[in-house]
Amino acid sequence: MATIKLLSFQTEREIAAKAKLLQRRGVIVDATPLIKSSAAVGELAQLNPAVLVFDLDKLPSTSRVIAAQLRDSKSARHIPLLFAGGDPAKLDRVRAEQLGATFATWEEAPEVLARLLKAAPQSRVVSAQRRLPSTIETPLPRKLGVVIAATDPRQIALLAAPDGFIETLGDLPDTVTFVERLTAKTALALCFVRTPAELGATVDLLAARLPQGASAWIVHPKRHHKPAFHQDHVRDAALAVGLVDYKVCSVDNDWSALKFAHRKR
Repeated sequence: MATIKLLSFQTEREIAAKAKLLQRRGVIVDATPLIKSSAAVGELAQLNPAVLVFDLDKLPSTSRVIAAQLRDSKSARHIPLLFAGGDPAKLDRVRAEQLGATFATWEEAPEVLARLLKAAPQSRVVSAQRRLPSTIETPLPRKLGVVIAATDPRQIALLAAPDGFIETLGDLPDTVTFVERLTAKTALALCFVRTPAELGATVDLLAARLPQGASAWIVHPKRHHKPAFHQDHVRDAALAVGLVDYKVCSVDNDWSALKFAHRKR
């Protein structure tokens, strides 16, 4: 069954009325708000709707920014866009930026949507070999803090990650860069450990090289893999070198993580 994503910033009552207007047989209309507008591209790419409908009756500038980000995204640019409503006198900028996009009044929207659904491209297929198993509902980049704001440069140190891990994060802003070591510019470190020896070496490295103000996830195998250590060992080892934990995360079916920072002086 096709899913239509409606992005609207109006009241719940107004959103419900517009979702009902778009509803048709064989279609699900998802009108839930985005978890975080700054990471909209990753969230929408993960949902991969048959058509994305922007409600321009309120905050058209926000819709314009998100639409521009989608068109620059390799993983989401295939999603058909329908811009509905809005003050005709204020739509020139959106039309200029979204050449070839579809615009309609709300009265025209159901008929235009039906045409878009007939012409919609096939859903994007992601190779299962390129993804780690995951049961996460919240987009992983947001859960880990890889993406905070799409406009802020952010260097991520990725240490000993399994093959294909970056692909599981989906499409990220160009401002996010990955390096394989800790530097003075590192904002966040993702450190995968598989043995007690790797755990000891990792906490020593973080204690010595993690910049003040930065944070680090120590990512370790879940208990069903029967590792030689578990979460309590990770916490104890980090505390012993002056790191304190403040967040827990289930990364996917195989990995859990604790987030650390330097103890405040």
